Amino acid sequence: MAEAVIVGGIRTPFVKAGDRLKDSPAPDLGRWVVRECIDRFDLPVDVVDEVIAGNVASPVDAANVARVIALRAGVPRDRIAHTVCRNCGSGFESVTEAVDRIRAGLARCIIALGVDSMSNIPLFWKKSLTEKVWAAMRAKSVTAKLAAVARIRPSDLKPQIGLQLGLTDPVSGLIMGETAEKLAREFRISREAQDAFALRSHQRAVAAWESGRLAEETMTVYPEPDLEPLPRDIGPRENQSLEALAKLKPYF
Repeated sequence: MAEAVIVGGIRTPFVKAGDRLKDSPAPDLGRWVVRECIDRFDLPVDVVDEVIAGNVASPVDAANVARVIALRAGVPRDRIAHTVCRNCGSGFESVTEAVDRIRAGLARCIIALGVDSMSNIPLFWKKSLTEKVWAAMRAKSVTAKLAAVARIRPSDLKPQIGLQLGLTDPVSGLIMGETAEKLAREFRISREAQDAFALRSHQRAVAAWESGRLAEETMTVYPEPDLEPLPRDIGPRENQSLEALAKLKPYF
């Protein structure tokens, strides 16, 4: 059995949904990191056997987002690429599959990545609106088209939030945050303990940036439309405190 090792890795900065990377869809985010890996680690594209991408919110215009990323990053067309989904573990699943394929002798070099753009998860419309729009499109005359459009009601126009649907389990009916609340009660994890954990997370992230550790694994990107450089994460707060966290209202 062949040995599988990670020879290099890079990521884009993390930002809040709707922030600096809101105009950068998942295929672009993936292309940036794959191309950066190839250039930074002097990886000849000819030795890449496969690209595997972990993805949760599949872009409607790039169903097999791994293939789109591979082609746009300059990986040869005759190399295969596929996308895996395991919800929040999708990025790790891509690495796991890469290891399995290398150990099985099916590949020698694989680029594995995780990619999602929460800013670009779309809104969905009700089926009732879809049916009425289809009826208008199939209508043969202007009068029939207007009659079909006239059947659209305000209730048909209420959108469904794709992100909310994706984070809601269809079996239990619970959204991810509600599951967290349930577990907190079950395991008796207090609000104070959660705030303390959150504070340590901020402090460790800030310290890692100050030491240069996170800078080594994060590439600078130049998102549209302003193309201003984005070299680091947006999120960790240097002045975070338990007092500030205690004032936050529970979201769920």
